[in-house]
Amino acid sequence: MSFVSIEFALVALFFFPLYWMLRPYRRLQMFFLMASGYGFYATWSLDAVAMLLGFSVYVWLAGRVIRMGAGDRAPRLRLALGLLLTVSVLLYFKYYEFLRQALSDMLQNFGLHAFLPVLDILAPIGISFFVFQAVTFLVWQAQAQSRTASVAEVLLYLGFWPTHFAGPIFRADDFFRQLDGAAVGAPIQVERAIYIILLGLAQKLVFANWLEGTFVADAFKYPDTQTAISSVAAVLGYSLQIFFDFSGYTLIVTGLGLLLGFELPLNFRQPYLATSLRDFWRRWHISLSTFIRDYIYIPLGGNRRGYLHAQFNLMVAMVLSGLWHGANFTFVFWGFLHGAGVAAQNIFEKLFGKGRLPGLLAHLLTLLYVGFAWAFFRADSRESAWALVSGLGRGMGTFSMQHAYLLLFAAVFYFLSRHAEIIERAVVDLIGRYRGLPLVLAATSAMFLIILLGPSGVPGFIYYQF
Repeated sequence: MSFVSIEFALVALFFFPLYWMLRPYRRLQMFFLMASGYGFYATWSLDAVAMLLGFSVYVWLAGRVIRMGAGDRAPRLRLALGLLLTVSVLLYFKYYEFLRQALSDMLQNFGLHAFLPVLDILAPIGISFFVFQAVTFLVWQAQAQSRTASVAEVLLYLGFWPTHFAGPIFRADDFFRQLDGAAVGAPIQVERAIYIILLGLAQKLVFANWLEGTFVADAFKYPDTQTAISSVAAVLGYSLQIFFDFSGYTLIVTGLGLLLGFELPLNFRQPYLATSLRDFWRRWHISLSTFIRDYIYIPLGGNRRGYLHAQFNLMVAMVLSGLWHGANFTFVFWGFLHGAGVAAQNIFEKLFGKGRLPGLLAHLLTLLYVGFAWAFFRADSRESAWALVSGLGRGMGTFSMQHAYLLLFAAVFYFLSRHAEIIERAVVDLIGRYRGLPLVLAATSAMFLIILLGPSGVPGFIYYQF
């Protein structure tokens, strides 16, 4: 059951009033929330529910073992072992076949044969996200100031349905701090929740799907036939599509989280206003970029072992970030491109100083580089991505009205991005002036218009595959 399906909307009409009615009975309310998460997950796969339940119990037990002496040096080995076993779950379900094939190919180059069996493994949806959340939980449990968590609380945390399928990555310390707070269980920032849910639905159902159907799908399916104009339109279209798709998802679940009494971590901060790749990663998928920084880059040594070693750590972190998205060399190369780009920026600033490029030029170069990298992220293979990019040399092609609409759409999007916070405050303030029937009618009308402009059926989210 998808967050943009009619089925979910109907269930929500019954779920939220009952959830709020249970607030005086805190334990019962949290149990209801936990059960709803696993029930929601069961609509995708019963096998995945069993796996998640077993994994959650293991994480709770691992946390209890790590807590034996939290704050001193003793739990370091237990923490390392717990993290290794936790990440191995992700490696098995998501990367076994990728690693088996890579090992087989490597050994064949030396005239050898691999003996790893071919397994039919279906990765549970959202595994990349709830495994990373489990990592934050185990690290949090190793800290002296953390509190213990019951098995029911861990089940709730890892089965928390707003973030379960595609994030944002909800860190354990943040989640349990809010769980212990007085506001949880009651809706908070209701006006903002209404605004961002409607905005998220529009971004996904209207904008992302228009871009996919008009400019992206056919171009990436038949990259060898593209011209300069259609190739640029495909890259620009996908750059916008993946933002609207993932940002739309994040806005929807953030709004749903507010209605549950939880404030989810910020995941986007107008990334296409970035003036450098480093700035881009401060704005794009923030919960992942900060996770990579805190749990991979810094543990590798960060910048503590010299400048060149810091660039190496950066490259490793970004390549792993690419691999996290999927078991395909296109994602690895995408991560490598971003790592190499950020490292090149760091070296450039080291040699020539910061701020050497004019702001507009830095912004344009960043957008071009990010768009070029997105071609490899979207393509099925590196050859396919190169074929699409090579379309720049196949002649200009025909400029149609659809391409004019795309340029106008991009210009309007850029303008609105620069004023997004002002617009949000104004709309939230406007919503706050209305109560009862007028608000219900306005929200329902907006919802109906979005559905009318959107596609038939229930479109999937891009990040569900990760």
